[in-house]
Amino acid sequence: MYPLKVVCQLQRRSQRLNVSSILEKLFPGGDGGGSKSPPWIIIGLGNPGIKYKNTRHNVGWWCMDEFVHRTKTQMNNKRKELIFGELKLNGKLVVLAYPQTFVNRSGAALRYLIHRYKTIPEKILIISDDINLQPGSLRIRKKGGPGGHNGLKSIIATLGTNEFPRVRIGVGNPESISSQVDHVLGTFEPDTKEKVIKATNKAVDAIELIILDDLENAMNKFNGDGEATKAH
Repeated sequence: MYPLKVVCQLQRRSQRLNVSSILEKLFPGGDGGGSKSPPWIIIGLGNPGIKYKNTRHNVGWWCMDEFVHRTKTQMNNKRKELIFGELKLNGKLVVLAYPQTFVNRSGAALRYLIHRYKTIPEKILIISDDINLQPGSLRIRKKGGPGGHNGLKSIIATLGTNEFPRVRIGVGNPESISSQVDHVLGTFEPDTKEKVIKATNKAVDAIELIILDDLENAMNKFNGDGEATKAH
């Protein structure tokens, strides 16, 4: 028989282990004590290759380029489906990623990051072009449908939910639905491109605010510039 004092110590240890086990199941990426939070994963949507570098569909990559430049992030993790790097912002782990799967299969690139970092949809921020917004306008949303964007469709299918934040940068609407593909794979006029570059810089400001402060505050500060284009 163990002394009563030893029995009590063993019981307390068992209770702590049970609680830690439960928390680990609920929050598999955490430490069970609440001191760590899931990392942010920031993904800019776009197509790989010099052919697509300056197209409207690669505005998400333009934004990522600015983010990488500002933070001097080393994008030294390379896989077939994506290129990514890590940085710390005010002690928070942030992962920046360029999918290499082409826009329509963006979810395939995200799948690896979810498995590696065990984050949650609320911490996955997608940057994309949006034909429903005027060139150079910016919209931040907590959740929503794909809005006709095949990259967002792919990510929603991978996550099984549309409840993840996104930053959308306007690229303007084509003249007809039949010309949408040509539109997003086309390039900007010089004056329009300047507006969009300013928007990508502003988008990086917004993303930093989301990470360091709050999504709602970023929405209040940055939403409202520009107008939605006329629907076709």
